[in-house]
Amino acid sequence: MVPIIIDVQKCILVYIRCVKNNYKLILRKTTQKLYKIKEWLKSHLIKPERLKGECLHKILGDRIFERDIWQFSRCSVSSGLALGLFIAFTPTIPLQMLLSAVCAIWLRVNLPIAVTACWVTNPFTVVWIYFMEHRLGQAVMGKMPGIFVVSDLENIGAIRKLFSHATYLWTGGIIFGAIAAMIAYIAIRITWNLLSRS
Repeated sequence: MVPIIIDVQKCILVYIRCVKNNYKLILRKTTQKLYKIKEWLKSHLIKPERLKGECLHKILGDRIFERDIWQFSRCSVSSGLALGLFIAFTPTIPLQMLLSAVCAIWLRVNLPIAVTACWVTNPFTVVWIYFMEHRLGQAVMGKMPGIFVVSDLENIGAIRKLFSHATYLWTGGIIFGAIAAMIAYIAIRITWNLLSRS
């Protein structure tokens, strides 16, 4: 068993040396790949010119053509992703894209990124995400004193039971959304800074 551990340690040390020696090459290749992804996104996402005269243009007006919500800058993309993920984790599944679009226009963050980020909760993932949010909300709200404690769900009416479950889901959703938004915002900022240096 000892030789296996030594071999694993040697492999890890060789990998670390390899990365240290070639980090500039790795960073350059990663930058090139991310630049290609950025160009692909720019060419395939909705262009503001295509929205003229559409229903969305009639509802939101000329604010939809503002430059801030369509540009790919560090601030706009990181804020748009954070907004989209926060809304994605709140229990607003039929209205997430609309909420994300309206908030992106209002806050002047990247609209396509914010709307796309809402699809974290999709028909395949929503059940598990909402289940985890409900459990987290139940753990947080069950420990709070006063009116938030719902210890005996069988003896209360259906409306109060529904309200308590909705409260658990919203509490967990806001916590999950805030954590996901902060992680995404920080990760995009750090990645953007690292890539702009190379």
